[in-house]
Amino acid sequence: MTTAPPTLPVGPSRPADVYRASTRQNLLTILLGWWLLGGVFTDGWAHNQFGESLETFFTPWHAAFYSGFLAVTAWCLSLAARGWRQGRRGLPAFPDGYHLAALGVPVFALGGLGDLTWHTVLGIEVGIEALLSPTHLLLFAGAVLIVASPLNAAWRSPARRDAPGGVRWVAVLSATSLLAMTAFMHMYMWGLLAVPQGLGYVQTRGELSALLLTALILAAPVLLVLRRFTLPFGAVAVMYGVTNAGMAAMMLPGEWHVPLLAAACGLLVDAWHALLRPGATRVWALRAFAFLLPLSVWGPYLGDGVRRGLTSLSLELWLGVAVMAGLGGVALSALIFPAPLPPQALDDLTDR
Repeated sequence: MTTAPPTLPVGPSRPADVYRASTRQNLLTILLGWWLLGGVFTDGWAHNQFGESLETFFTPWHAAFYSGFLAVTAWCLSLAARGWRQGRRGLPAFPDGYHLAALGVPVFALGGLGDLTWHTVLGIEVGIEALLSPTHLLLFAGAVLIVASPLNAAWRSPARRDAPGGVRWVAVLSATSLLAMTAFMHMYMWGLLAVPQGLGYVQTRGELSALLLTALILAAPVLLVLRRFTLPFGAVAVMYGVTNAGMAAMMLPGEWHVPLLAAACGLLVDAWHALLRPGATRVWALRAFAFLLPLSVWGPYLGDGVRRGLTSLSLELWLGVAVMAGLGGVALSALIFPAPLPPQALDDLTDR
């Protein structure tokens, strides 16, 4: 009589499956990340409003985003503690995808300590120096890693492209956080805050360059999420509306025309998505969507500026720039959704 091999225990000493955060847990991470982001935008507003009068590190606005950092850090560590109690050690103690937060927390903390030292020794930066100082870039990198964790978790989950709405909205809202942070770090050239004037070659060249870079920044997270999931209706409107509401509140307090217009343009993009159903297996629909994605933002935005008398751009110029932004979207889609390699190229890669 043969005996069956002993069954290895499954419990605290031997985790049996992948540790994943639930949709509710991911949404709470996003909410606490928005506390951090709200503090960052509030601090940016203070720098824009008070400039050289800020003479200390210890301000209410620093308290706003550092308290957000502590809150989201405590939450991520509590998730890791659950994994630890299940017998997981090291990075696997964090939910799948949250290794980004495990890296982002110490990076942000290092940036915070450096920021305190920098301000104490060298004083408070003014203007664009306040945005691009080394310690602030460390804070930016750490924050991005933290707020990207729910997107990474959703991406790595076994959910299908048309997964239930909660999973897809986790990806969308986390991508919105990434877009907002990227917009903040590019506030000095954010093209949706000032309509190009078209006065002289040099000035127009700089304005339109900023606009085209902004167009790529806006298109990137939409196409990235689309690579993994079907976008829920309203996703682009939320991305664009929330991001530009933060930018306007920080740089143009009381100005809500741009955020509302951005949200309306996002709804137009959502309609294109519902109509075309773009995806990796529908290449022509995908390229058409990638073209219409920036075009549906910059055509109305520049046209509205012309209508309101805010710019002297000619019809040829503002329509041409909108089309150029659309072509940039197609090029970006070719990077995010590249053409498949032929079998011979795959064989060469395998041989290496």
